[in-house]
Amino acid sequence: MISGETSTRKAYTTLQPHASTAGLVDAVRPGGLFHTLPALDRPLLFTAGGVPIRRDGRPIGAIGVGGGAPEQDPAFATAAMEAIA
Repeated sequence: MISGETSTRKAYTTLQPHASTAGLVDAVRPGGLFHTLPALDRPLLFTAGGVPIRRDGRPIGAIGVGGGAPEQDPAFATAAMEAIA
């Protein structure tokens, strides 16, 4: 049941910087460039599984996948993005 919530949060998180959530993990750790972002009152989730959707190099949306193993979520999200982009 929680995967619906985490998937939505991952997609929302990747929309802000137009970057995959897996690529943001180090940036939000203590000492990272965006280390204060997780403290914001927003539905952000900095775990792998969120990827931006781009068309002609421009961001048009995002996909979030949750509920699988840590390596599965980003793989499924990337496959879905490639299928529709």
